[in-house]
Amino acid sequence: MYLSNEIIKKSAELWPLPDYEKENEPHFLFILTPPYSGSTAIATLLNTSKRTTILQKRAEGQWLIPGLCQKDRWEKDKDINYNSVKSVWLHRYQELNRSEKIIDVVIEKSPPNMMRIMELSSHFKSFSFVANNRDPYANCASILYRLHDAANIGSKQRLIALSSIAKGWIKRSFVINELVTIYKIPLITYEEFCKNPATLITELNLPQGVVDTIDVNAVVKVKDYEPQKMLNQNDRQISKLTVEEVKHLTSIFIHSKELLDNFGYSLAQS
Repeated sequence: MYLSNEIIKKSAELWPLPDYEKENEPHFLFILTPPYSGSTAIATLLNTSKRTTILQKRAEGQWLIPGLCQKDRWEKDKDINYNSVKSVWLHRYQELNRSEKIIDVVIEKSPPNMMRIMELSSHFKSFSFVANNRDPYANCASILYRLHDAANIGSKQRLIALSSIAKGWIKRSFVINELVTIYKIPLITYEEFCKNPATLITELNLPQGVVDTIDVNAVVKVKDYEPQKMLNQNDRQISKLTVEEVKHLTSIFIHSKELLDNFGYSLAQS
């Protein structure tokens, strides 16, 4: 009996079930994106509207639910308590809706959502999707410096890290490509978005009038960058890689050239 109580307590900690009003739901806009691919900039711009909100400071609702953001969150067959996800997200939305403004749209961009997006979205009454991706070399460089202490590790360790990062980009881009192809989900790349943020707006399927309240010319604060209008950071990120590292990445990406082509990306020239 004691063991059973402990199991129940642990489950409640991992998958909380707060109360919420059953009939009070927003429209969820799910951004399907690999990590470090510009989705924070996209979500920040979308959240300039008085009719949108984010449930968590990075627009990643996964971090509100301990069971959803465990190390196995990228596993396709991860056991998810969707009642908990719905309860937590709607409880948080309703808190914000009471205290801040009249909200029609929740922007949700947790990257692992892509592994279960059709099942996840089916638990909400109103939702739509937009997909995003970023140049693979820039994405790899960004992750190398954000997560691997690149400035303080040796060249061999950098290459090992880049191998893993590149394989992650391929795996996740394959998932996004499948979703875009099968479900006709609109795709806008980081590069297209930075060049013309208004391009994103034309791809959105949101409640009437919401897109008109989004400021596509806004100056926004993203991560540790200074507040600015949308600016493509790819060249700056890629310039941190050595010639050897770029060649190493190409030796990996060349086996997935068709996948790169599908997103409009090219192999780096030697």
